[in-house]
Amino acid sequence: MTFDNDDCDCGTGIDRRGFLRGCGAVFAMAAAATPTAAEGGPTPGDLSALLDGLPTNWGRWGEDDERGALNFLGSAEAFDGMQAAVSGGRKRIERFTLQLSVTGEAAQDPLFVGRFPARKDNTLDARFDGVEGSPIPLPGGLKYADDAFATRLFLQGTTHMDALGHAWYGEHLYNGYPQASTATPTTYDDPVTGLRDADFDGDLETYDTTTTYGLGQADVTAAAGAGVAGRGVLLDVGRQFGDEDGRLAPDFGIGLDELRATAEAQGVEVQEHDIVLVRTGSVERARDPDAEYDPLTEPGLVYSEELVRWFHELETPVVGADNVAIERAAQVVDGELYFAPLHGALLRNLGITLLEILDLSALGAACAADGIYEFLFTGAPLNVPGGSGAPVNPVVLKATDEKA
Repeated sequence: MTFDNDDCDCGTGIDRRGFLRGCGAVFAMAAAATPTAAEGGPTPGDLSALLDGLPTNWGRWGEDDERGALNFLGSAEAFDGMQAAVSGGRKRIERFTLQLSVTGEAAQDPLFVGRFPARKDNTLDARFDGVEGSPIPLPGGLKYADDAFATRLFLQGTTHMDALGHAWYGEHLYNGYPQASTATPTTYDDPVTGLRDADFDGDLETYDTTTTYGLGQADVTAAAGAGVAGRGVLLDVGRQFGDEDGRLAPDFGIGLDELRATAEAQGVEVQEHDIVLVRTGSVERARDPDAEYDPLTEPGLVYSEELVRWFHELETPVVGADNVAIERAAQVVDGELYFAPLHGALLRNLGITLLEILDLSALGAACAADGIYEFLFTGAPLNVPGGSGAPVNPVVLKATDEKA
């Protein structure tokens, strides 16, 4: 299979901020498929046919498994990660968190297209001190602040982990679970009013959330319960193939050759069961007020049979990146157009957990400074039953040649 990186400009040219008017994510992605086949562009492909014959991990850990490739992470992998972290001694360990801050600013948060920024507001603070009916101060004089999100908080709107049931093709999710299980109802005794965009037009309406729907199988609770701990490796493709700021050009496709070349240049070996993080520079571009940024043209991994088999042979449990989708949103393979084909190959078929919108800027700079690209990676998503994904704040402990 080949990826025609130069044959299709699949971006819309619409600035990310323009999507805040509320177009739905599905329609935003569909708008990216330009030019159309009628205009001489690529024809839509068949993901089932594209991935037919490639390896899967269905049934590998039993017919009821919902953890997928996280099953590869055990005591030995945690030990390897800890060894990497302490290799410089007790005074040469750096700590990094990889979660992007939730600012609420449309111009800063690289949210998925069509999703509004999450904004919090105080429900209690100093303004309420002594106000009649206010719960502050408490008996004895203690005062406190409290807050809540004032807008909808998308579980996959900032740094997050995908559940294995998040994306699929055909009629089955990871491990053969039926697609109908993604609409599993939960009924509550106590009514709560919610907000939704039923018509994908940006107009929110209230509704009764007495009954809600979520993933009945392969939801994010499997990863939340298992956690992630192991040897992580950063492949800083942005520094290897990018501009002077270490950012890949829009639409840049990262294939297996680029990953291998980056690892060789860094002097690091990607081993079995490693947690693989790929830096593209997209987070820096998204938060740079002077840079042009469109999430539909973000650089990222691109599909090939060789890449899929590489991850399979390495028994990779987790792949993460500093962009919205790990891979390029729109890809042309052998003249046919696909959206996020690696979500089908990696998430659905191999059960590889995907971490998206990681902040790899500080970690990347530290690795480049001391030449150490391996570390202990730990993290777990919020435990949200039925969730198709959830926010996560990974913590990395990395050896360095400088005293901390």
